[in-house]
Formats: sequence, C-alpha cells, structure tokens
Amino acid sequence: MVPGRSSLSIPPEEIGAYVSESENPENRKGVRAVEVFVPSPLLARGMCLVDTPGLGSVFGGNAVTRAFVPHLDAALVVIGADPPLSGDELRLVEEVAEQVKHLIFVLNKADRLTERERKEGTRFAAQVLSSRLRRPIGPIHEVSASERLARDEPTRDWGALERAVASLAREAGADLVRAAEERGVERLGRMLLHALAERRDALVRPMEESERRLADLERGVAAAERAMGDLGALLGAEQGRLVSAFRGRQESFYPRARDQTLRDLSRRIQSLFVPKVRLRAASYAVAQEVNREAVERWRREIEPAAEELYRRSMERFVTLANEFLERLASSGEPGMEALRRSLEPEAGFRAPSRLYYTEMLQLTANALPWLLDLLRPRKMTLRALTARVGRYLDGLLEANSSRVANDLVERAAKSRARLEAEVRGALREVADVAREALERARARRAEGEEAVRDELALLESLQGETESLLQTRDEGKRT
Repeated sequence: MVPGRSSLSIPPEEIGAYVSESENPENRKGVRAVEVFVPSPLLARGMCLVDTPGLGSVFGGNAVTRAFVPHLDAALVVIGADPPLSGDELRLVEEVAEQVKHLIFVLNKADRLTERERKEGTRFAAQVLSSRLRRPIGPIHEVSASERLARDEPTRDWGALERAVASLAREAGADLVRAAEERGVERLGRMLLHALAERRDALVRPMEESERRLADLERGVAAAERAMGDLGALLGAEQGRLVSAFRGRQESFYPRARDQTLRDLSRRIQSLFVPKVRLRAASYAVAQEVNREAVERWRREIEPAAEELYRRSMERFVTLANEFLERLASSGEPGMEALRRSLEPEAGFRAPSRLYYTEMLQLTANALPWLLDLLRPRKMTLRALTARVGRYLDGLLEANSSRVANDLVERAAKSRARLEAEVRGALREVADVAREALERARARRAEGEEAVRDELALLESLQGETESLLQTRDEGKRT
C-alpha cells in the first residue's frame, strides 16, 4: 500500500523499488504487502505462497511474521547457514509447529560454508529442532538461492526441495486450502457481522444518539487507556528484573570465558605459519575469530534462555491484560461488547535483533610494536604478540558480550512496547468501527431517504449471507 492508494499495479521488474531497503529505505512508501500472480502448476490447486519478512528485517519482520502464524497451513522454514539457528528462529518454528502439521526445512546460503561447517550446521539445527519440537523433522535441504539463480539450474538439494514442495501441493494441497478457507470464513465472518450491525444501528437510530454513543465510547476507550498505566507500571518492573538478569549473565560469562579464550588465542598464534611481516595482522585476525566464536557460542546459549525469561515475565502482564479486557467487554458500556477479550500468550521477543560486533580496530593501529616485532627473533615476537593481542582480545570479549546483553535489553524493551500497543490497538478498534459506521450513515442520510433504505436493504442482505455462510460451515464441521 502506498499513501493515498489502497493498491497499485506494477510490472514485476519494479517490485524492487517497493520491497528493497536500498530503494525503499525504512519502508517510506508504506508498503504493507506485495501480491504477485504467476502461472504455476504448483499454485494451480489453490495454494498461495506467502513470503513473510525475516526476523531481522528492517521492515519489522518479527511482528509481521508472527502475526501471520495463525493463518498458516504449511510452512517452508528457511534458516541461515551462519549461525545455523538463532533464538528468534527457534521460537518462531515452535510457534509454527503448534499451528501446522506440514513443515519443510531449508538451510540457505550453503555455498558460504565449507563441507565440514555445512554438515555441522545441519546436524546442529536438526538436533535442536527435533528436540524442541518433540517430533522428527525430516531432511534439512541444503541450498543456495544465489547459486541457483547464477547457474540457472538446480544445485545441491534444490531438486529434492522442489520435489518436497510439489508433493505437499499434490497430496495435501486440497486439505490445506479447505482448512484455510474455514479459518478465514470464521474470522472474517464474525468481524463482518459486527461491522454490519454497527452500520445498521447508526442508520436507524437518531444521528444525535449515534454521536453521543460514539463520544461515550471514545471517552471509555480513553479512560481504559489511562487505566493501562497501572499495567504499564507492572510491565516496567518486570522489564527492570529482566535487565538485571541479562546483565548478570553477561557479568558471569566474561570471567568464565576470558581464561579459555586467552589459552585458545595463545595456541593459535603459536601455530601460525606465516612470514614474520604478516604475523601481527594474522594474530589480530585470530583474536577477532576467537572472540566471535566465544561470543557466538554464548549468544546461542543465552538467547533461548533470555526469551524464556521474557516470556515468563510477561505471563502475569498478559493475564492481567486479559482480565482488564474481559472486564471492559462485559461492562455494559456502549460498543465494548465487541472488544477483543484476550491476548495470545507471549511466545518470545517481538523485536528483531540489531546486534553487530565491534572489532575495535583503533587498538590495532600502533606501528611501533610492529617495527620491534620485525627486529626480534620469531619466538620472542610470538611471545610479545600473544601478550599484546591477548589484551586486545580481552577488550573485545568484554565489549561484544556487553553488546549481546544490550541487544537483549533493547529487544525486551521494544517487545514490551509492542505488547502494550496491542492492548491499546484492541481498544481503538472498537471506536474505529463505530466511527466509520457513523460517517457512512451521515453520508447516506445526506443523499436522502431512498439511499438510507437501499443501504439498510444491502446491510440486511449481507448480514443474511454472512450468517448463512457461518451456519453452513458450522453444520459441515458437526457432520
């Protein structure tokens, strides 16, 4: 969607202007979705492929992707090759697995890894996934999308992946489409009945009464939002405890990892087989590698634990928020009966990671030690480098482990804000439907009595069709 338009038709070659960060930075064009129609035997049975944003997407991938989970019938889960599985990805796969039976797993960017690294990454992902999902996951197809495009022919496991997707479409496609249709009919039907009732009531009651009702409703929503302050205070206290927990874990990690990484650094520097003139650069590169390996291992360990801490800390807030929404919906206040009565339990962070590591290159720029290294015997040079680069590694480890903790703190804060916004959004939905109904009623009345009668007849017809559709669906489910 772009400002001022609900939809816009474009040729396929222009899609990049709307979906890429380089041509549409921070989604300034306000694109909500891109729908592409192509002739495909795979889609001819009624299936629709939806490419949701990645969890690290600058377009808010985490919220958009998780919001789509209830609408899934099958999932093609694409995980990265480096690292093979993040905490965000693991939590999302668990959510999806609870919703759908059919899962196909893909390890992309396989061309960026050595054979040993690729096998280790696939083994690690398969082990973690099968353990967390408590069921066999089938093969993980190792592919490279860029390699496939460049060669214009199937490579690696691409052929097996195509066969798996085609088999799913052939064997389960009809059932998946039918299940999706039933869910969509139920959800949209209930929403439509409420909107139709609001539009009908706004037409038949006196305009002044509708305006008073809307004003009362908006005051009620505003009061409810103010009452959200108590819940917000509770959530702030929970977030404070999360921050302390994340900081504490970082503080315990750093001294524990420091000695091991320094030993690893010393061993690797001593085993370097490069000319003396390159020893300095190679040693600093080794330090950066050791640092990244250590911090990545810790990040993989702490991310699932951190998400679990977040989930548990939000449980009480979600419980209280649901009690709050239920009280409002049952209060007898005008229009509040249509209020959404519950939030889904928090499954994990709603905000994507923005983590990036620093290499603190300014600490490697001193030329004097490098000149001394050239004059010393190689053994002395290696000893001096080990000490000097060890101090550099020490700083790297502390800085980057702190960045991991800071990233978790930031994600918890943003996730909290989005959770609060969801409650406020549920409140505003009620007033928005009533407001739109009043504006439409005012426009029809301005057109005259005949326009009002035609509108009422249309609403009655739509209500009857919707109720009939829902009733037919319910009877079909019972039989």
